[in-house]
Amino acid sequence: MLEEAARVFPEGECGENSWNGWTGALAAATGLKGRPLFMPLRKALTGLDHGPDMKKLLPLIGRDRALRRLAGEAA
Repeated sequence: MLEEAARVFPEGECGENSWNGWTGALAAATGLKGRPLFMPLRKALTGLDHGPDMKKLLPLIGRDRALRRLAGEAA
């Protein structure tokens, strides 16, 4: 699922709308929704089970760092 998440990650800089567009594309590609979709992304991107709204965090994490974290690298 994380490989597919990296594949459909939006191009360019991350903004507040990136999260919704990205998770929508990922849901369409995988058939996942809700917790099974969001929890692996949150864990991969933040290392935490809960926290602030990912829509607001993703722009702070940034595209390059997010892709490295999805690949399992420390970023």
